Amino acid sequence: VTLGMIVMYTGSELLVCELPSILDGTAKLKAQPQDDSKATLAPKITVEESWLSFDQEAVILHNKVRAFAGWPGTRAKVQVVDVGNAQPSVLEMKIITTRVASTRSAQHSETDDVTFSNDALIFPCAGGTALEVLEVQLPAKK
Repeated sequence: VTLGMIVMYTGSELLVCELPSILDGTAKLKAQPQDDSKATLAPKITVEESWLSFDQEAVILHNKVRAFAGWPGTRAKVQVVDVGNAQPSVLEMKIITTRVASTRSAQHSETDDVTFSNDALIFPCAGGTALEVLEVQLPAKK
């Protein structure tokens, strides 16, 4: 059971209960004005915020991927070294689905090498944590 499912179920029950009073106009009698002094504004999300920085802990990055799903999505730049000619290149990829790695799979070497295990790319993150990237989209690809 997810929070979205709970909100959807509770919201639909509330809507069924309150819809008649909205339609017949009696809901206006129960309405209360908003206290604008308690309202806060959230800044607009920008595309620049969609970049992942692996110097943060894995749980923070995982939550960012979930929060930015759809638009703007989350992106990462990964340096790829071709073993044949040892020429590094930077690959930009859209991160679609992640999970925080278990402590067992989060154990990695002293380098910041990305590994592949159990159908996931394992990115080392801050605090000895690791992020499992389960689904990516390469540039100009579906």
